[in-house]
Amino acid sequence: MGLISAIQNKTEQARARERIRPLLESRMMRDILLEIGQRGTEKLDPQSVPLAQRPRAAKLAAECGTAGLHQSVIREVVLDEAGITLYAGNDEIPFLYGDYNYENIEDTDCLPAVAQYLVQRLRGYYNISRTFYTVPKHNGRTVVEKTKQVFIRRHHEDTPFNPQPTQKQRLF
Repeated sequence: MGLISAIQNKTEQARARERIRPLLESRMMRDILLEIGQRGTEKLDPQSVPLAQRPRAAKLAAECGTAGLHQSVIREVVLDEAGITLYAGNDEIPFLYGDYNYENIEDTDCLPAVAQYLVQRLRGYYNISRTFYTVPKHNGRTVVEKTKQVFIRRHHEDTPFNPQPTQKQRLF
């Protein structure tokens, strides 16, 4: 049984990768990553380093000086059915799927994986959370969770650090 479930998990991960690949390789994602890169970085806020990681951050700061500790100026990213929105300071930069010839993203299950992909390109410590709704399956006996929105927020003391999405989807 363990082998069958392992194969099934790998198959589901492969399918999920194929679903999000067009979005990750799209002009839209290139524009988002370019915007993140152009927004630059700021000094790492000590409150944005989780308690467990502070000794390592202090060691890095001692080795390379505080100039080496930077975080992205992007403080929040919101992914939903309409698009991906970056928040940097008071600026709100929307990237709508419709502007990039996507009608919409109905398959919102891929959004947590896209959020993980974006977090890998943001400097600093970020929390990923999501809101979801349930839809009954065609047989009517069980329900499936559909992602409504995914939030990427920079970590601070008042938000416990949990960098994993609340969905069982590990793609990267």
